[in-house]
Formats: sequence, structure tokens, C-alpha cells
Amino acid sequence: MMIQVFSIILLTAQFFQENHGYRILGIFPLNSRSHEMMFESIMKGLSKRGHHVDVINHFPLKHPPKNYHNIIDLRGTMENLVNNFTVDFVLGIAGDNVVYPVATLYGNRLCELMGLKEFQDIIHNPPNNPPYDALITEAFGANCFMGIGHHLNIPIIAASSAVEYPWVGHITGNADNPAIVPNGLYSAFGELNFWQRLENTVEYFKATSTFHKLTEEYQTAVMRKYISPNLPNIREIEKSVSLTLVNSHPILFGVKPVLPTLVQVGGIHVEESDSKVPEDLKKWLDESQDGIIYFTFGSMVLIETLPTDTIKTLYSSFSKIKPIRILMKVANTSKLPSGLPSNVHTMPWIPQSAVLGHKNIRAFMTHGGLMGTTEALYHGVPLIGVPLFADQPRNIASFIAKGMSVKLSLSNMTESNVDEAIRSVLFDPKYRENARYYSKLFRDRPMSAMDSAIYWIEYTIRNGPIVLRPPSLNLTWWQLGLIDVYGFLTAIFLLFALLIIFVVVLAVKNFSRLFYSKSNKMGFKLEEKKNK
Repeated sequence: MMIQVFSIILLTAQFFQENHGYRILGIFPLNSRSHEMMFESIMKGLSKRGHHVDVINHFPLKHPPKNYHNIIDLRGTMENLVNNFTVDFVLGIAGDNVVYPVATLYGNRLCELMGLKEFQDIIHNPPNNPPYDALITEAFGANCFMGIGHHLNIPIIAASSAVEYPWVGHITGNADNPAIVPNGLYSAFGELNFWQRLENTVEYFKATSTFHKLTEEYQTAVMRKYISPNLPNIREIEKSVSLTLVNSHPILFGVKPVLPTLVQVGGIHVEESDSKVPEDLKKWLDESQDGIIYFTFGSMVLIETLPTDTIKTLYSSFSKIKPIRILMKVANTSKLPSGLPSNVHTMPWIPQSAVLGHKNIRAFMTHGGLMGTTEALYHGVPLIGVPLFADQPRNIASFIAKGMSVKLSLSNMTESNVDEAIRSVLFDPKYRENARYYSKLFRDRPMSAMDSAIYWIEYTIRNGPIVLRPPSLNLTWWQLGLIDVYGFLTAIFLLFALLIIFVVVLAVKNFSRLFYSKSNKMGFKLEEKKNK
């Protein structure tokens, strides 16, 4: 009887959830597989909790869960980014140079996708049975898609697969204080000295102003062309964002002040990962009892495009650590130079999170992408970082500060340097111990990353976009920095000081005049007496 009652309750709850879930539109126009991992996890998580999600992206699911619908397939609308970047190309957009391609190639250019007929149908003839309750889209380069949410008069929820770049703080009202928070493109951690604070501040405002300059006019015009001529400026559209989900966490990048408009959900893609190791790879992993180094440059950058001398250097170092094995992601082995050591196993694609969770993985050799480093943190795997561009130097710097990573530079990739890095991570126990310690801290949360994301998405839809809007969104940088207040107080102090100086000078003058007058009178009287 109790079992029947319990079953009825469960069925009722499921019926209620499926029939009263929200309808959510997800637009993710960048065809980066690593970025998509976070967004795919969020949308799948929403669908599994009874919400109806319509997704527009480049990576439609082969086996979508119930309530998950790919309504526009963007494959073929731009060049493929998976396994398509050479090492030379990414080194050319490293450092400050990354802002330009983010704003233009992977920003302004993507906005033109709104001109597709399928997009126009969604914009001008959206479903109304039921209508959309919220829009979720990426906060990166193409913030123009936020205009669709504004046009449909629904809450706009942004998601950033990286730690928020300087221009994303503008969206949340949670702009980082460069005195204490290294910006998303600055590689320093802990207490910053004066010169670091100066450099961090200059980089922060330079990146933000450059992004705004490159996108403001273009993306405003595109939104008004494809969505509505009555839309406000793109900067105002960004300020109307209700909630921003960021792939970050205090254990990843340190503690900082956070407003409710910004929710840190670092590791959400690891928690929700359903990737599995194929049987042949599982057999190889299980047999590697002496340990494995997993080596990859992620979904976009090709290891085989490294200089031949560098690859030969890696070969030499790898062969020295037999019987320890290396699992290496190589899209096209025919482009590797000859001499691949016998302890190296290559594959064109590897289920990364599942592999990093295998008991025989002893180190992760990586370019430092946030998705992979987060997976290593989650699974407690120490790192050998070879950062290339964008946020990768900063990510690796964070793990070096934790004592769970070493760094190799492509500009100085000598055999002795590679040997030392590998020996340190494999045989110095502090790297493994620190990795396990920070993994424990990273996992220890009051609620999972997915539960946090779902709660705040539902909260925003239930209560409307204005509830969490901070007053900081209405202030300029100099008002937030209290420049006007400090200037006013300084002016008052100077006026008061000048007034005091004026009074003192006037008093001294009067006293001097009086003293001089009396002295003259006394001198005159003495002169008279003398003459008499």
C-alpha cells in the first residue's frame, strides 16, 4: 500500500513538473566545442528537471533527453573550429591581442547569423503555446543575441564558459576591483604589489574599452537591422541581463566580492558529464599500472602543428619515463614526425573528464584551457601547463600558486626543462597531495553547481529581471571608484585650508600693520624727546 502511495506521489510530482516547467530558449552561436560543454550541461540539466528547452547551436545532441530540442542547427554557417587551430595561429593572438578576434571574428561576425530565415522566424514569430520564459546565451563576443531576449520581453540570462573577462563585469554590475582581483587576462595571484596593481588596472580598462569600441556601433546596428529598429544601444541591452552564470569558483581563482547577479558554477560540466571511456581505451588505461600522463591541447589546437624540434624533444623526454605511458590527443598522426616512442598512445578524440577520473592518471599535460583544468581540479590530477593564449596563462598561474602545477614555455622547450617538469610532477609528492587537497575543497559545497544554476535561473524567471538588479549598473567607473566623492572631499578640504591660510595671512597682515603703526608712533615720540 505504501509503495502504491509513494508511486502515485512520484507520478504526480513528475506530471506537475513536466506540465508546469518553463520554456527556455538557448542561443549559443560560437562553434567552440569547449565553450559548448558548459552550455550543453546547463540546458540538459534544465530539461532533466522538467523544463522545455529549445536550443540553437553548432552541436546538436545525438540522443537528447526529454524536453530538449535543437530547433536550429548552425553547422556549416562558419568554419569548423574543432581541430582547426595551429600553434602559430594561437600564439599570434596571445596576450592583449585576444580582444580583437573575440570582438570581431567571434563577436560581430556571429551577429550576422540572426539574418538566417530560421532565426528571423524565432525573432518575429516566436512560439506562444507556451511562450518563452527566458533566454540563455553566451557572454563572450557576440552579446548582440541578448537583444532577442529584450525584444521578446523575457529575462536574459548570460553564461560565461571562462572566468568573466573585463567587459563581462559591465554586464553584471560586479566589475572586479583591480586592486585585489586579477582580471581575466592577467596572470598573477595573491596580494598584488603596486606595480602589479598598476599593470592589472591598465590592462583591465584597456581590454574593456577596446572591446566596447570594436563592438558598440556594429552590434547595435545589427540588432536594429535583424531584431527591431527600436532596440536601445548594445551597452544598455547588456545592462538588462538579469543573471550571469560564470564557470568559476573561489578555489579556482581566489575569493572576491560577488553580487547575486553573478553566480559561480565552476565544474558544472564535470558534474553533469555522461562521457564514457570506450572499451579498447579502458583496457589500455587499466593495463597502464605504472601510471599515465594525459597530454592534449584541447578541442581546437593541434599538437601536430608544434615545431618538429619541439615534438622531437617531447619524444625524447617521454621515452625516458618508460614504463610510464603517455596518452596523447592527435587529430592526424600522419603529420607527426617519425620516432613516436612505444609508450605513447595517440587518439584523435578522447573523453577527457572520464579519462582524468581514471585511477592510473598521474599527470595532465595541458595548454591550460579552463574546461580541462577544472576537470583536473575536480579529479585531483596535478598539471604540466603549456599555456598558449587567452585565459590559459592565467589558468596555469592559478594552479602554480596552489602548488599543483609546473609550467613549460614553448619559447624555451628544451629537453632538460621538459625532463625536470615531468619528474617534478610525477615524483614530488607535494603536487599530488595539493591536487587532492584542492579537489576536496572544490567539491565541498552547500549545493552542486547544477543545483545552484537551476535555482537561480528559476528564481529569475519566477520573480522577474528587476529583483537582482544592482545600483552599480547605473554608475560610471569613476562613481563606483568614489572619484567624485574623494574629489569633492578633497575640494572641501582645500577650500577649508585656503580659508584658514587666508584668515591667518590677513591676521598677520593686520597685526604687522598695527605693530608697524605703533612702532612708528613710539619712534616719533622718542625722536621728539631727543630733540627737546
